[in-house]
Amino acid sequence: MKARIRLIIGAVLLVGFALAWAPWITDNYAIDRVVEELGGPEARFTYLGEDMALRDVPKEVHWVPFGRFVTFPGGQVGS
Repeated sequence: MKARIRLIIGAVLLVGFALAWAPWITDNYAIDRVVEELGGPEARFTYLGEDMALRDVPKEVHWVPFGRFVTFPGGQVGS
């Protein structure tokens, strides 16, 4: 009985780690989703005082449990 409980707990932890790792969300996929949500790669934004297309704004991707977090280093992006 104890072995069965350990097996179930191990399986649940393994699935939990796989979901937290989220290998199906790549950095490029995360960036593409953010860019599309902000209006597409041709959308104009002011980045560090310069007006530029969103495709030219530098982006950083950080791993977080259950996904990725995309940031724009050095300042805020605003329209």
